[in-house]
Amino acid sequence: MKIQHPLVHALDASALALVAAALLACPASAQTGYTAIDLTPAGSGSAQAAAGGLAAGYAGSVPNAFSGRAVLWTGDGPVDLHPGFLADAGARSQVNGMSADLLVGSGAGTLTGNRNVPLAWSVDTGAVTQLTIPFSHLGGQANATDGVQIVGSAIGMNRDGTAAGSAHGLVWNIASGTVVDVGADANVFDVALGMQVGFVNKGGANAAFWRGSSKATLLHPKTAVLSVANGTDGVRQAGYAGFDIRVRVEAAKGNKNRRFNYAHVWTGTAASALNIHPYMSSADGALLESSYAMKVKGSYVVGYATVSTGTTAIGPARAIVWDAAYQATDLQAFVPAGFVSSVAYAVDENGNVAGVMTRADGSRHAVLWVRNP
Repeated sequence: MKIQHPLVHALDASALALVAAALLACPASAQTGYTAIDLTPAGSGSAQAAAGGLAAGYAGSVPNAFSGRAVLWTGDGPVDLHPGFLADAGARSQVNGMSADLLVGSGAGTLTGNRNVPLAWSVDTGAVTQLTIPFSHLGGQANATDGVQIVGSAIGMNRDGTAAGSAHGLVWNIASGTVVDVGADANVFDVALGMQVGFVNKGGANAAFWRGSSKATLLHPKTAVLSVANGTDGVRQAGYAGFDIRVRVEAAKGNKNRRFNYAHVWTGTAASALNIHPYMSSADGALLESSYAMKVKGSYVVGYATVSTGTTAIGPARAIVWDAAYQATDLQAFVPAGFVSSVAYAVDENGNVAGVMTRADGSRHAVLWVRNP
């Protein structure tokens, strides 16, 4: 794509002036007020899921494992969901998705050969179930549920069963107990109303959706080099698409293009792809270089954007929530002092946003952004 990008300093002064004028002319986001609640004030963690004003994810940390113990945060405080059968010191678990009556995620320990296995918890009873993976595998996880189906993935074996193969997207039907393998080279990240979303690997990630079978519908924009669908409400699909964009008119050979990822929303076809990237922060006007939509629920889309550094270095992330008109609010504006970056992973029907905020020393705290009345 031979188009210039507004975040690149190689543009001349007149071009920058035109870009600035165009950006200032864009309608500003109506800044909705939020209160950020630190869910792990005394330790580390991440809120990965949200539903009904509650959040779930993990608390604590395990070295080199990126997770701790599965937790549901309620109005009465945190509820430890870590499975009893994963009792060894190095065991880990986390919640990745939730509906009104079900939580899903993964866990690992000595009993599982220290490989992640997909798990589901009942909100009412707290009972945990290990989900079936219908082939020889090296581990898997559940990523999301709408209360009717659960979606996730597992790593298969190669043809002779001696080494790791490719990822397979999986759909578990709760009522029947059956599981559908949507195919190799696929990952499934979210589900709603019988639609599952993720990506298939076709020499690179291509955003796709399924309807409970191995037949995938591709959402990949024609000019993109990669794309991923992370969330769905059963009608829309939310994710991102990556583009290699020429950023310098004169540069050393092989150094003219850079990869920019932009948050996108689709409505069932590749042609419907809508770029919702927020080029400027609603909080302080900072230039935002890349963005990623993670989930969509009701009137809200959530994800994050990275701040432009003016170099090839990746800047800090800022959690973002988009409203029904796809106007973006920078949630970093509401985190407590001392937290330098944030990511939004999930949103409930009331606009409450679950995610993580990070201090300069790298410590991560689970956070729930609650909409102010």
